[in-house]
Amino acid sequence: MKFVHAATRTTDLDAAIRFYEQLGMHESRRSELTKSRATLVFMEPAEGNFAIELVHNWDRDKPYDGGDRFGHFAFWVDDLDGTYRRLVAAGAEEVGRSPAPLEGKGSRIAFVADPDGTWIELIEHQEG
Repeated sequence: MKFVHAATRTTDLDAAIRFYEQLGMHESRRSELTKSRATLVFMEPAEGNFAIELVHNWDRDKPYDGGDRFGHFAFWVDDLDGTYRRLVAAGAEEVGRSPAPLEGKGSRIAFVADPDGTWIELIEHQEG
């Protein structure tokens, strides 16, 4: 089995793309679904080992419920403090978990929210 992608809906496709670009991801492909009236944008890291599918329904202008129906995406990052500061400066919402070890021990983590409120966990990558 291989994980292919996770999908999340967005009301502001450009803002969502900019957010995931700040994480070092790039747009790998885009589909315009005229019958379904939606745009699908796949964001991938340079390694190309997974994708996040951003689904933008053209006729939707109110926010989607996301906090309860979806947990979070998690990313290993080499520079937790720098990544966290860069995302917050770019407009990511701080959700009450700035960089710190989980329960005071182990790898440091932080959480931010993307433009649609989807939580993103940043985990400080440590070798070994």
